[in-house]
Amino acid sequence: MQVLDELKRQMLLEGLDDSELQSIAQVVELMKVSKGDPIFRENEPTRGVYMIKSGEIEVTKKLPIDLKTKMLITVRNTQNCCEIRKTPYGWRQVFATLLDGQFFGELSVIEGKKKHGADADALDDTELYLIRSEKFAEIEVSSPATMLKILRVIARVSSKNMRYLDKQLLRLLIGI
Repeated sequence: MQVLDELKRQMLLEGLDDSELQSIAQVVELMKVSKGDPIFRENEPTRGVYMIKSGEIEVTKKLPIDLKTKMLITVRNTQNCCEIRKTPYGWRQVFATLLDGQFFGELSVIEGKKKHGADADALDDTELYLIRSEKFAEIEVSSPATMLKILRVIARVSSKNMRYLDKQLLRLLIGI
């Protein structure tokens, strides 16, 4: 019963009833990732959709940088537009910092991508629930009503993220 209670706290599974959550509980895998360790790297095979049980993760993308781009990054960072920073692995753009209850990896699964387009790293000791891509596809076929509820959450979160990015772009372009 404890897993069901924990799944009820997952944003991705909002609106699912107990029987739907029980079906999800049968297919999720619990993963533990230590602070600083990667969850996945860009161009690694897509494993599935991740839900954060506890901890904090960061999704970033490596940027090819030349001198002109470094100057633009400096301007962007001073305008607090978006975070770009130099790491031991090169310049990285931070797409998201995510906490308990949030999810990630869904875009690669929904788009049918075989490889991830970004990196995800644990900022703290983290526990994740993973719904493997194959299991996600099985839910779509076996329980379309459940999948519709899940996809509505993904659409709502994606829409919110898009509005945020629009504001950031506008801020960058006209300095508001």
